[in-house]
Amino acid sequence: MTTLIDIPLEPLTHEAFAPFGQIVGELPGTPGWTRPLLDAWKMTFAIEGKAELRVMRYHHQAPEFHLMERHLAVTESRVPMGGAQAVMVVAPPTSIGRPTKAPDPASLRAFHIDGTVGLMLWRGTWHALDCFPLKPPFADFAFITEVETEDEIETSKDPIDGKRTQLVDFQALADTRFRVVDSHGLVDRVTSQR
Repeated sequence: MTTLIDIPLEPLTHEAFAPFGQIVGELPGTPGWTRPLLDAWKMTFAIEGKAELRVMRYHHQAPEFHLMERHLAVTESRVPMGGAQAVMVVAPPTSIGRPTKAPDPASLRAFHIDGTVGLMLWRGTWHALDCFPLKPPFADFAFITEVETEDEIETSKDPIDGKRTQLVDFQALADTRFRVVDSHGLVDRVTSQR
């Protein structure tokens, strides 16, 4: 019988998200570079290959999943477009070696992306394959990634253990699925404050 594990939805804060990546949009501290009428903050973006900008459209669906992946050659980034709100599920990076060590199910965290900021995931950070839009029909994200990583994902016959991306299937591994729950009404509170 399949085990269903609930993951509570939580607000996206710098402190809570630090083990998984950086928030893109809320500017920390002083700018790294300035000139008259311009301030610039550098993010800790890392990439081994060629950078690629895509628009990813995540279609509305129930926030349930059993697949997680991680990218080893890029600090993948997602920035919501048009104020799109969604849920992103992550787990801490595990060692890069083979065989791939799956994240501990107890370490999974679900963050509410409120449409005002985006995310950048550290290399090796596990994440659900999809963001989960909070309302139909979809949520669009500007997506900064690596050409070689995306080529591997799109052409691989064995997506479980690629050179740049690794995937874990909790359904096959431990007959386990995950579901995000908003037991504290976080989404309703944020929506009513706008």
